[in-house]
Amino acid sequence: MLNKFSYLIINFIFIYLNLSIFSLLYSIMKIFITFVSLFFLVVTAKSQTTTLSHYNVGGQYYDITYNTSSDSFVDLETAGTNFSSISQWWDSAANAASFADGTHASKPSGLRFAFAESSFSGSATVLYHDSTTSSGDSGQVFQTADSFYALSAVAVPAPLPILGILPVVGFLKRMRKRQRA
Repeated sequence: MLNKFSYLIINFIFIYLNLSIFSLLYSIMKIFITFVSLFFLVVTAKSQTTTLSHYNVGGQYYDITYNTSSDSFVDLETAGTNFSSISQWWDSAANAASFADGTHASKPSGLRFAFAESSFSGSATVLYHDSTTSSGDSGQVFQTADSFYALSAVAVPAPLPILGILPVVGFLKRMRKRQRA
C-alpha cells in the first residue's frame, strides 16, 4: 500500500509530465504556425496585385486589377494568369482601347490591356493598348518585356440595390407603428 506521501509524489510527477508535454506541444505549434505564416507570405508576395476602383468605361464603372510589380506577359501567364479569359477586352482591340482610354489618368502610367498574341520575326509578341494617352495608344512588344498589365475587370453595380431597400425599411416602420398601437 502506498502512503499519502507516495500519492503526492506520484501526482506531482504526473502533473509535471503533463505540463512538460503541454509546453512541448505548445513549442511545436508555435514553430508550425511560424512556418505556415512565412510560407503564406512568400506565396502571396510573388503575385501582388492592386485594384483601380470605379473607372468609367463606356458608361459602366469597373474595378480593374493589375500587377503591382513590373512583370512580363510570359511571367504572368506562368504564374497562372489566363489572359484569354478576360472577356472584357481579350480579342477586341476596340474594347482594349476603351479600357485604356478610361484609365489614362490613373497610376501606373502605361497600364497595358493585352488583347492578342502575335509573332514578329519568329518571336512571340503581345498586342496591347496602354493608358499613356486619352486615345489608348496601341503597341506590340515581345512577351518577355516587363510592364504593368491589367489582369481583370469587375463591373461595379449601380446604387439601385440601396434604393430598392428603402420601401422595405418604410414598410417595416409602418408595421412597428401598427404593433405599438
